[in-house]
Amino acid sequence: MAKTVIVFDEVDKQLGTFFQLCIEDLNDFFNNLAIQPILLNSAKLNDSSIELTTKPLDAFIFGAYSHGGENCLVNSTATYISTTVNNTCFNNCFFYTFSCSCGYELGGNLIENGCLSFIGYNKVIAIWNTYVLPFVICANHGLKLFFSGVNTFQIIVEMKDQYNNEIDSIYEKDFMIASILRENRDALVKYGNDINISLFK
Repeated sequence: MAKTVIVFDEVDKQLGTFFQLCIEDLNDFFNNLAIQPILLNSAKLNDSSIELTTKPLDAFIFGAYSHGGENCLVNSTATYISTTVNNTCFNNCFFYTFSCSCGYELGGNLIENGCLSFIGYNKVIAIWNTYVLPFVICANHGLKLFFSGVNTFQIIVEMKDQYNNEIDSIYEKDFMIASILRENRDALVKYGNDINISLFK
């Protein structure tokens, strides 16, 4: 079965509850597929643990749910992945993240350093705390598609379709939520090769 590492910052003051909801949704999905991912929560989320966890893996899937910047992923206290720290730890990896802005520079840098494929966001993204379900669905949709056998280039298309479905369903009731979903959709980017789950089995 595909080696999978999922990291999340559940104690973050702004988005910790959202990240936790995403992981709970993924856990239900993984349980149905009998997949047991390596989970690194806030207490283990640092550059050293990332390196110790990923270095021994020949090929793996990596999912990240935390804050980000143009060249990094960060937790509540520090950077745990960046273009200058442990960016060589993702050889033969599919890297998937719901994090602000890291698709602007970090994604391409990871590809240059051996990552096979990257899906993330190149701008600041947001959620709506009082109506969170569409954001959880969209945040996890691409990773679920990958485990279902969909190629990464097609995943971007289907993720945008899912965003459009959620936007259409909420637009007339709450334009503000729909506009946030639209901005998230438009920030989606992909880098690297068109791959699928068969590479990791």
